[in-house]
Amino acid sequence: MRIFVVSDTHGNLRNAIALYDKVNANEPVDCIIHCGDFYSDGVRLAEIYGQMVYAVHGNCDGGWDEEFKVVETPGGKILVIHGHVEDVKFSLDNAYYLAKREKCGMVCFGHTHKSVIKEQDGILFVNPGTASLPKYGAKCSAAVVTATEEGFTASTVYL
Repeated sequence: MRIFVVSDTHGNLRNAIALYDKVNANEPVDCIIHCGDFYSDGVRLAEIYGQMVYAVHGNCDGGWDEEFKVVETPGGKILVIHGHVEDVKFSLDNAYYLAKREKCGMVCFGHTHKSVIKEQDGILFVNPGTASLPKYGAKCSAAVVTATEEGFTASTVYL
């Protein structure tokens, strides 16, 4: 299963679309994860591509309560969060404990606008960065996750 992961589009889908098209040109994508800011962009991507999109609200959507989705894949469960409620700018600990509670082997999150792929105690953390508002000298980015019976792999894709 191949998953396109995007976050922090903030109402501007131009780069997210370019990134998706770049990823999908090599090998078809099976679904999309949108990690918030703006939830409506995830809805729009579903309309554009006719794909299943798993989207969550971010802080710019007014989402301040715990919100997450769990996506079942051949590689195991993926926890989808934005990350603001879990304070991912400071630590991945809260996201880690939520993933453990939900029995997830992977966490997709956003909020920081900085791409990260990191394994911690058997859980793979993937932040695709931002497709519209890069910070810290970064480029617009997304991630590609492959979920197989052997587990998860991920890579960052840049414009």
